[in-house]
Amino acid sequence: MLNVQSERKRTWMQGLCFVLFLLSSTLAFAQNQVRGVVTDKAGEPLIGVNVLEKGTTNGTVTDIDGKYTVNVPKGKTLVFSFIGFATQEIKVDSKVLNVTLNEDTETLDEVVVVGYGSMTRKDVTSSITTVKAEDLNVGVYTSPAQLLQGKVPGLTIANTSDPNGAASISLRGASSLRSGEAMEPYYVIDGVPGVSLSLVAPEDIESIDVLRDASATAIYGSKAANGVIIVTTKKGNKNGKTNVNYSGYVAWDKTMKTLDMMTADEVLAYADANDLDLSSYYDVNHPANTDWQNEVLRTGFSHNHNISINGGNEKTSYNASLNYLDRQGTVRGTGMDRLTARSFLQSKAFNDRLDFSISLNASVTNSENGPTSNEGRSVLDAMNYYLPLNPVTNEDGSWYGRTTSQYYNPASLINEDRYKTTQKLLQGVAKATVHILDGLDWNLNLSYQNEQYIYNNYHSSKSQIVDYASRNGQADRSTVENIKKQMETYINWDHTFNEAHKVGVMLGYSWEQSDNNDGFGLVAYNFYNDDLSYYNMALANNISLDDISNLNSSHLLSTLRMISYYGRVNYSYKSKYLLQATVRRDGSSAFGVNNRWGTFPSVSASWRIIEEDFMKDQNVFDDLKLRVGYGVSGNSLGFDAFYARQVYGSTGWFTPSAGGNYRVLGATRNANLDLKWEKTGMLNVGLDFGFFKNRLTGTI
Repeated sequence: MLNVQSERKRTWMQGLCFVLFLLSSTLAFAQNQVRGVVTDKAGEPLIGVNVLEKGTTNGTVTDIDGKYTVNVPKGKTLVFSFIGFATQEIKVDSKVLNVTLNEDTETLDEVVVVGYGSMTRKDVTSSITTVKAEDLNVGVYTSPAQLLQGKVPGLTIANTSDPNGAASISLRGASSLRSGEAMEPYYVIDGVPGVSLSLVAPEDIESIDVLRDASATAIYGSKAANGVIIVTTKKGNKNGKTNVNYSGYVAWDKTMKTLDMMTADEVLAYADANDLDLSSYYDVNHPANTDWQNEVLRTGFSHNHNISINGGNEKTSYNASLNYLDRQGTVRGTGMDRLTARSFLQSKAFNDRLDFSISLNASVTNSENGPTSNEGRSVLDAMNYYLPLNPVTNEDGSWYGRTTSQYYNPASLINEDRYKTTQKLLQGVAKATVHILDGLDWNLNLSYQNEQYIYNNYHSSKSQIVDYASRNGQADRSTVENIKKQMETYINWDHTFNEAHKVGVMLGYSWEQSDNNDGFGLVAYNFYNDDLSYYNMALANNISLDDISNLNSSHLLSTLRMISYYGRVNYSYKSKYLLQATVRRDGSSAFGVNNRWGTFPSVSASWRIIEEDFMKDQNVFDDLKLRVGYGVSGNSLGFDAFYARQVYGSTGWFTPSAGGNYRVLGATRNANLDLKWEKTGMLNVGLDFGFFKNRLTGTI
């Protein structure tokens, strides 16, 4: 019996050993140790190259001598990747694989968007900065321009904590004595100039190109004195798949540092020490100790949601997105919300000889604010000048207040004087490109933009502002519409002679008409109560003709027309010596009849020193380019149709003997026949360089 058990045990052990032998043989057969050396084109070993089996995490990195060893089954694929070099995939067919990686020229061959066309970065002769979507700032921004802060040399952006306030943006300093639009860069979105940035959500941006010097901006002529920012939005894909994406965030805004204000006791001590009488500013029998900054400021909550769908194939692609932003201001009573919708469809026809696209974009923005005017009627001013000796409310719950001039309770301003604005934007764009011959394209762009503002203001019967305190509630409502129509057509011809001489020519014509400030409004006051606010103004008991006249005096339809002719010539010899010249001639109805036309030329050249034979053996620079350019750009932004014209208006009232009152019309401003363009000339000399396989690039 013992012999039988011993024999069975021996047989079991022999079987186990045989199985283990088979497994070890299989593993030994499956594993294939691959080794080799990774070098660059010069034969120098590359340290830290990633060597991975494709589709797995099995891999290693090269050592100080560029050597690697990795176990990979035969027939699998190894992926060699290294920053600054093109990724290579090699099928394993031997135990020794020596690899030479080629430099990645993607940076130099990157396509840069310029006016009415594009070119590779190495062929650019002017100062242009490109920021990709992944490199843009992340945060709560109401304007895409704010995404560029700290990303573009010479671009200064001063943000505001007011969600309804616009950031102040300037490129390479001021170029005009005028303010507002005249000081801002010119925006071009998907090739359409002068488009409102409110139509673009930050999540829809593919890249932003900033034209910084006059040799780059002169192609936009009369609107480019402050630089040009070109926004390219995301389009559909061509892989035959439909993609749905969602992104969102929540954020909190808080004032990091407030002013160090006196307490009530400190104010009284200071007044006693300096023999000051403050009795008219507070109730001496019931002094309070109020922190007005705390009463006015808060932590603002914001949230943003973006959903997009895109897809297509080689013939047709599409993209649509919906974005919603809701942002609370750090000042109580301020905030904004915006709904933005974008749609894009692109297709090819006639054997790919015709490319056409249409896009429809819209946005609705609602913003709320409190008083921010002068003479003490600003919440931000009042929270600093209103004494801490004053309480927020009286014992009966009404707002505390004094009869002192220009001295307002900030809590009252926030709650009793409300300003709400609704902005509605609608834009339609149609584009067509006909490929007439290889290298010869004809382009046509049509765009229409409708912009409407609805202003709603209400000063309640409890308002402390002097102008409204006695009116028992006043409502102001007005609406303004702006319409902009554009047509641009241009041809592009590009050809390379003898594989060395690259020539590009662009010629174009554009027409645009802007009908701005077409609006009207109504003012009514003396309501029975404040329940309806600015709704149902017919229930008011009083309407003032003077109030209505003052309100509507700013709503004057202004029609401006501009036509332009423009052209550009590019020449490149083996991407070593480059030359570009542009000229644009604009005619605008905004200026005097003696100066309606302006000409804006530019010329620039560059020398890619890195392409010279004497640079071939050096190992310091991977790119080195010297460029120089001079250009003249203009500024017509901010001018309306009446600046150069004689203007007539009301100069008083006339009462005839038969009775009644009639307005007297007369000249209120003389014509300025010699009003002309603002022009800015700029000379720019720069040196572009790249180190470490262009992983580090810069400009001087």
